[in-house]
Amino acid sequence: MRAPSAVLDGLDLLLARLVAGGGTDGSSARELFYEEAAYSRVSDLLRAGEDNGRRGQFEVRLRLALHLSPKAAIAYDRRNVTPRWRLIHEHLVESFSYPPESSEDLARSIARMLDNWDEKREGVTAHRNFLLRRDGNRCQNCFAKFGDKKNLTVISKDLYKPYYLAPEELLSPEVDHVEAVSALGTNDRANLQLLCRLCNSGKGDGLGLSVRQEAEFAGLEVNEASIFYRSSLVYWVIDRDGRRCDLCGLADEELTIRPVVHGGGLVRSNMRSTCVICAGLQAAHN
Repeated sequence: MRAPSAVLDGLDLLLARLVAGGGTDGSSARELFYEEAAYSRVSDLLRAGEDNGRRGQFEVRLRLALHLSPKAAIAYDRRNVTPRWRLIHEHLVESFSYPPESSEDLARSIARMLDNWDEKREGVTAHRNFLLRRDGNRCQNCFAKFGDKKNLTVISKDLYKPYYLAPEELLSPEVDHVEAVSALGTNDRANLQLLCRLCNSGKGDGLGLSVRQEAEFAGLEVNEASIFYRSSLVYWVIDRDGRRCDLCGLADEELTIRPVVHGGGLVRSNMRSTCVICAGLQAAHN
């Protein structure tokens, strides 16, 4: 295998463009095949073969951008009159011997990735009223109504979805990036949504629950696990299940989570999305 500093051939340049551009739209088996091949090839070149899944693809994309960029583009000064992409383009041509004509698109893609990585969350709260009008007064993950004083999970003190510990705070709306900033998402309104604070905390950096986290809490009773871990389970189980109740299929009732096998580990694979009706919370309240 060639070292990462080696010059990429024409195929590798094509694959680098594919990865830097965020992949295909997955509309055909051929596109999916090439996308998987691209990530595999770039992972090999950057000695990142151990990366996998959502976190792995994000890390490969960012590593590629950092590997192919000069220091001046990585620590870019916005006062610089030379565009970031041009600094990268010159670096690709001079240091990697990329063809000038065919590497401009790659340079622009890498610059966009670095711009998104630099982009902070400041200013997104200004979109809150717009998002409330667009999406309604509900969390876009679990469908809880913001500030609902009659919330059934609060009244029942649901251990798996612990709003009851601080309902005013945990049921408040927060602006979230659908594709997280840490995964190169932007502040465009189309990439923004409102989540309750519990779900937003559980989503974290948007890269999923790590095995290390699950192993730490798997053997505990639910009330012994930290609020952060429980909120992470809530977000990622509901996200995995397509924001529908795994028992009845409803997608318009508030969702919580429940174990698949009682007595099993407190891990994502042993949890399923459950609406408040199937969880028995509505009947218990009545």
